[in-house]
Amino acid sequence: MLRAAGPSINDEIDEVVTDLLREEADYDRMDSRSAHREHLVRAVHISALGQEQEQWSFSRNISLTGIGLITQEKIAEDSTAVLTIERLDGYKIEMLATCRWCSPYGKTWFMSGWQFINVR
Repeated sequence: MLRAAGPSINDEIDEVVTDLLREEADYDRMDSRSAHREHLVRAVHISALGQEQEQWSFSRNISLTGIGLITQEKIAEDSTAVLTIERLDGYKIEMLATCRWCSPYGKTWFMSGWQFINVR
């Protein structure tokens, strides 16, 4: 699960990091997915269609069918938005997508699952 370049400073750090990774793996197992997802952390701008709601988010994972986003505000399920994904080379990709679900992710964040519709 965890690849280490060398030993940590102490066993307590080992335990805490291992527990965090185990918790993340458990969260992934509970999530029912139609396609395999890969971890991808990028800045993503969400611009809801027909609304003035805009916010920045971070991607958590991506597949050929959709993307998981972490936001500070709850996203309305079944809402459609343009997701502008920032590439490392400075270019931006605009995807039209629908929010399929949104749930709390910790105390002050939300995780949402988006299904891609097309590239804009």
